[in-house]
Amino acid sequence: MKWFGWINVVAIILGFWVFYGAASVAVLAGWFTAVNWVNVVLAIIQFYLAYRKVGAAHHA
Repeated sequence: MKWFGWINVVAIILGFWVFYGAASVAVLAGWFTAVNWVNVVLAIIQFYLAYRKVGAAHHA
């Protein structure tokens, strides 16, 4: 789960870099922004679940 969280972080950085660095295509701008923010939320959830389990395992 941690690996997927880190992969999402890389995807987020590259996604926003490409979006703001490349020429904007009006039709795709809304979708690109939505996909980037969905990816941010997924990365947060993945990190939460991955590190919560690690913390719970050490206390058990």
